[in-house]
Amino acid sequence: MPVETAFVQRFFGTALNGLLPGMRLHVRRLGDTRRALSLGGGRIYLPRSFFEHQDPRQALRLAHPVVAGIFAHELLHQWQRLQGRAVTWEALGLHLRAACLRRNPYHYQACADPQQMLQCFLDASVEQQGQIWQDHVQALVQGQPLACMGLIAEHVRQVQLGQTRPGQTNKD
Repeated sequence: MPVETAFVQRFFGTALNGLLPGMRLHVRRLGDTRRALSLGGGRIYLPRSFFEHQDPRQALRLAHPVVAGIFAHELLHQWQRLQGRAVTWEALGLHLRAACLRRNPYHYQACADPQQMLQCFLDASVEQQGQIWQDHVQALVQGQPLACMGLIAEHVRQVQLGQTRPGQTNKD
């Protein structure tokens, strides 16, 4: 829908343009909780409550900071895949280790310095990057931008399709 396309372009610039025509939003049916899921090929599964009138044929409620943040998190996983990261496999490993070690796979150490925050983002796991991006977008939608996230936003918008970091392949 146009509202979702405008949202993607606002936060990702042209970085996801090649994926937009085939991107599909679905209702997460199993355990329709607040959790979302992103799979390759532009498939994103969201709770029914994220859609206007809880109807998946309607637009997402992107004026709601939590909905916007979680949708942005899942979109970032699509962006990561385009950079060659095996998001599904990496996230699965993170969640298994987190369950065994009782750690939060989304936790990151925020800092006020934009350059340090960018480095934190670049060094982060797929879930930490997703959480950083979620926090950034949620703050913007709330009208309370986080100054430390500016370089991360520039980085995400500037990275183009298919660029991989050394030693990475897209295997999921």
